[in-house]
Amino acid sequence: MESICFDRFYALFRLELTTGLRRAEICGIRWPSLDLEAGALSVHQGRVVVSGRAQDAEVKSEDSARLIALDAETVSALRIWKAIQDAERALYGDDFRDTDLVFTYEDGRPVHPDSIRERFKRLAARAGLPEIRFYDLRHTYITASLMAGVSPKVVSQRAGHADVAFTMKTYQHVLPGMDEDAAARAASYMLGRREHPETASHP
Repeated sequence: MESICFDRFYALFRLELTTGLRRAEICGIRWPSLDLEAGALSVHQGRVVVSGRAQDAEVKSEDSARLIALDAETVSALRIWKAIQDAERALYGDDFRDTDLVFTYEDGRPVHPDSIRERFKRLAARAGLPEIRFYDLRHTYITASLMAGVSPKVVSQRAGHADVAFTMKTYQHVLPGMDEDAAARAASYMLGRREHPETASHP
């Protein structure tokens, strides 16, 4: 993974892995939608590909528009990236294409969603990883969140799914055992570590 860590778009790949954003969403983020102080991202725009050309667009549905929290290390990576972009803006001066987009090339040109997909594919191969698509990062995030015990409703909201039923149906392969675990945790929290009547010792 070293090649990915030192890639220009490391912050983009990290943000994808820790939020599960859609490719169009992550390529369309603008700085006014990103609050690094609060560690929060407002998702409401994207960059879609139509006939090979990338263009700005609103997110695909009302459920897709959302506010999500970011972890501290991802915020740190984004701060470093912002410093790099600010330095490039100063270097290019009037030739810098200032679009407010978070992820751009050196001269401010917007990234193309297809280029990001292919870039990740090359980096993953160079790192010796099994064949993995950029889209698989979204699946990895959702799967890992569910396996870590995050509420399916919260995961569904962060992923921008239409409802939690869709999340449960799509990722049911990682859900077996979660219901039993939830029952045990709830009982332990409410009742404490009480002995079962049949196993309790008698004087």
